[in-house]
Amino acid sequence: MRHTYVLMAILGVFLAAAGQAAKQQPKPKPPAAAASAAQLQTPSDEELMAKAAQATINWDKSSSPGVKAEVLLIKKDQANGKPLMQYHLKISGAPKNKLYNLIAWPIMVAQPATIMEGLAIAADGTVGCPPNSDKSCAQRFKGAELKLTYTPGIGEIYRHALISEDHATRIFFSIVPAPMIEQDKTCSLEIVRLSPRFELALIRGKGFTPSEQISFHTQSYQENHDSQPKVNPQGEFWATLSPFVKGRTMGTTQVVVKGKSCAPTLSFEWGSE
Repeated sequence: MRHTYVLMAILGVFLAAAGQAAKQQPKPKPPAAAASAAQLQTPSDEELMAKAAQATINWDKSSSPGVKAEVLLIKKDQANGKPLMQYHLKISGAPKNKLYNLIAWPIMVAQPATIMEGLAIAADGTVGCPPNSDKSCAQRFKGAELKLTYTPGIGEIYRHALISEDHATRIFFSIVPAPMIEQDKTCSLEIVRLSPRFELALIRGKGFTPSEQISFHTQSYQENHDSQPKVNPQGEFWATLSPFVKGRTMGTTQVVVKGKSCAPTLSFEWGSE
């Protein structure tokens, strides 16, 4: 098990991939050149995990200035014994005379991709597919409002963006429909699932004394890790966590954080489907 603390600087290059997802793919290189480049540039698993974690932390902050997306619950149900949750969007601050492509970044894939084209923002801020559309949104939502439906795992994050066709307006938003949060006094800990079996997770702390140094402890089986990260001026911190232990395929990790005025704890299971 290992955990590292991530800085809050935006990974512009990584997030730009979402903004450019609707563009044409570059021409393929000759096989020999492509293989040679891959050998030189293939990042390690740790580097990929660090980028995925950092990009997730910065995801909602990467919208165009003045633009905001609200993800609002409209239906909560059960399907085959699993939760089924449906949401719609309310957008403010974005141009309504443009068409937008919907980007998705599920936790089971390595990078964002375009999943729908031709969406429009109505006068009331809702998002839908125009009745005269010939874009891909017409296959499911022609003349209707866009509805996002999830069957979430505990702590699973859904990351989306609306990118205008001219790439000038970017609306990033995410949601954790089934959050796992533990509270102690004014402080809270949340686990965010970044991979299907919790191979990678984010720990988010809120409500701590601004800029204080806290005690951060994790345990999986007999493997323990301790560190003393510093909380940011807003009283928050993020940590990445890879909980798997060598020789084990599943288990439980406990996270204990102690600050000046609170000590929240959180446990979660990893490895199970």
